[in-house]
Amino acid sequence: MSLFALQVILVAGAVQGVCLAVLLFTRRQNQLANRLLGILMLLLSFQSVLVAFDTRDFFLAFPHLSKVSWLLPSLFGPLIYLFTAKLTSERPAWHKKDFLHLIPFGLCLLYLLPYYIQPAEVKIAYLDDFEKASEDDFGLLNQLLNFLHLAYTGAALLLIRKHERHILQRFSALHKVRLRWLRQFVRLAFGIILFGVMAFYARKWQVPGLTAIYHFHYLGVIICIYWIGYRALAQPAIFNRARRQVLAQEVSSTLPEKEAGQEPNAEQLPAEEEATAAKYQKSGLREEAADEYLQQLLCYMEEQKPYLQNELTIQDLAEAVAIPRHHLSRIINERLAKNFYDFVNEYRVDEAKRLLLDPSFSHYTTLGIALEAGFNSKPTFNAVFKKQTGLTPTAFVSKARIPV
Repeated sequence: MSLFALQVILVAGAVQGVCLAVLLFTRRQNQLANRLLGILMLLLSFQSVLVAFDTRDFFLAFPHLSKVSWLLPSLFGPLIYLFTAKLTSERPAWHKKDFLHLIPFGLCLLYLLPYYIQPAEVKIAYLDDFEKASEDDFGLLNQLLNFLHLAYTGAALLLIRKHERHILQRFSALHKVRLRWLRQFVRLAFGIILFGVMAFYARKWQVPGLTAIYHFHYLGVIICIYWIGYRALAQPAIFNRARRQVLAQEVSSTLPEKEAGQEPNAEQLPAEEEATAAKYQKSGLREEAADEYLQQLLCYMEEQKPYLQNELTIQDLAEAVAIPRHHLSRIINERLAKNFYDFVNEYRVDEAKRLLLDPSFSHYTTLGIALEAGFNSKPTFNAVFKKQTGLTPTAFVSKARIPV
């Protein structure tokens, strides 16, 4: 690929990135997360133009743009991390501690500020020796930023892993909340950054045959960021406002009497919920109450069959059986040694087994049986059914009909 072709692709990608960022800024769902992603896309778009025209003539014509490409990357990793954090949070508000992630940007700005405030003539004199200026591009600052990217994308992967464990305790259907595309994106971003680090050092050390890939690795960044942008636009809100209000009321009811009348704000809720959980962990739910709650729960599951609702959440179930959600979660976890997802889907699998062997449902397709049993898709039904029985639904029916 020629340099001209690369420039056309990167500039065209930058234009599309700006358009996509505008759409993200106007999106109402996941507003904070999408705005963070929109900022990231704007910065990446500008960076792609700087990468496309990383030539002596360009920077001599626009000397004040030189070394801007050193500063912008200090925000890439933090923005990926913050986007992931806000998309997976129940209370995706901006907190004071989030400003800590801007420290790398502030330090880079302080380091580069003496150069930025120089007049154009001084910068042109510096850039006139372009080989020396290019060598500076591979100095300590940019080396540190490479590893900053890796650290932040690695931290984002840990956040996604935590989110996946969390939703198993809250939801019985994961298709809207699992965020597989986000995990794939962060993994892809980590891979691209790792490849970029290799390309960086190949160029720095002038490794034969590899120096030419330095500029071309940015194509992967363009493809990756557009993909995540379109997926983010389609992602519904995971935790809606009504659920947060219920949670706020629940936490408020567990606070000491003198604080119960206060309205907890978004920043207080996580700490208060953790404190509440710690309190129950230390004092323990009374055994008699736990036994009563457990019997109440099991009777309700058998008689009312709430698992037939394919979007059932632990909050829905807690409200239906009149058990505080944190108590219900603890009973399922400790007394039944299961998470909420497995607990509900065991009932659904039992219901599916009954339907599969019922002659009056013999004309139903596998999808039809899955929907009747409370599942929301055939792939999820097949995966959960095989996990719990060791057989596919078809194999289960065949085995059950073999005469003993």
